[in-house]
Amino acid sequence: MTPANASHLRLLSVIEALSGNEVFGIRLRDVAQAVGVIDSTALRDLETLAAAGWAQKQPDSKWRLSAKPIQLLLNFQSGLARAESGVAEVRQNYTRKPL
Repeated sequence: MTPANASHLRLLSVIEALSGNEVFGIRLRDVAQAVGVIDSTALRDLETLAAAGWAQKQPDSKWRLSAKPIQLLLNFQSGLARAESGVAEVRQNYTRKPL
């Protein structure tokens, strides 16, 4: 694995560490421990995620996910609902009894 790939995978691990801490946040040290890196590496990753709109630093210095992952989830759910509607329409067309 190349270093670039390792750092990308580590960012995903940081996102996973933040997950579930959206209300109260999580300390830098706890993120670092969850990911298995030193504090300065975790801080760099958190700052990268913050710059991309994926993480937020709270006034008490704890970190949490921003609304961006939730927006992605809502987009997914909307797309899934459209797909389900399309499947239902096709099903209806193929299961209607002939006149």
